[in-house]
Amino acid sequence: MLGKPETIEPAVDLILISRHLERIGDHATNIAEDVIFVVEARDVRHRTTPHAIERRRSPHIPPV
Repeated sequence: MLGKPETIEPAVDLILISRHLERIGDHATNIAEDVIFVVEARDVRHRTTPHAIERRRSPHIPPV
């Protein structure tokens, strides 16, 4: 980029676009987690490992 200054602005635009797309994905994930919580009364946020998921899952609510 230092050799071609005309590439700096498009590169910065791509970085900003990727950051905004990531934020859109984060918001979509939050909305989906909220919908699952409202509809099924399950908290699916902050899942780490399959074993932790099984421990938190309530026995009377069937898995999706």
